[in-house]
Amino acid sequence: MTLSGAKYRALWLWLRGRDAVMEKGAVAVRSSGGSLVLPVAFGVATVIEMAVLHLLVPWMWLRVILAVASVWSVVALFGYLALDRVHPHFVTATRFVVRQSGVVVASIDRELMVSAAQVRRFGTTTPEIEGSRLTVPNLDGTNVDVLLRQPIHVELPALIPRYRQSGLVDRISLYVDEPADLVGILAKVS
Repeated sequence: MTLSGAKYRALWLWLRGRDAVMEKGAVAVRSSGGSLVLPVAFGVATVIEMAVLHLLVPWMWLRVILAVASVWSVVALFGYLALDRVHPHFVTATRFVVRQSGVVVASIDRELMVSAAQVRRFGTTTPEIEGSRLTVPNLDGTNVDVLLRQPIHVELPALIPRYRQSGLVDRISLYVDEPADLVGILAKVS
């Protein structure tokens, strides 16, 4: 499925209050807190823009085209947002799966985990691989650090192929809505 198709499918699942399929017995780990602020602001700005253009543009055919393009852009934006919402990270009895934009970034064997701790980091607000650390933040940074016994291969998705990143990491910093719950779940096997 293409990214375009995936975002509209994710939007449909989100509107219906469902998640994409996870492994049987998996515990979903949500990371959507604070993610609606910018899309809602963009949506409000688009509605204002549409009203202003309706008043300023004298040609009806152009007003209709601009309105359709504006609505389409808001739907596409919320589709991208829905990708993260319906494809949460998840934990099974044997592994912890980290996802970004609906794509598995890392599948970590829980036996490789040395520790998981609540650590607040504000420095990075975009996903990146820097040195041996994978960072999967939201706009408020990260709030959980996971340390591994040995490096694993990870891949960060991107719309533009040259911005995709991959590498070996032995530390993962990510944002989750309930960091204490995730640390507790991961500590049960570690």
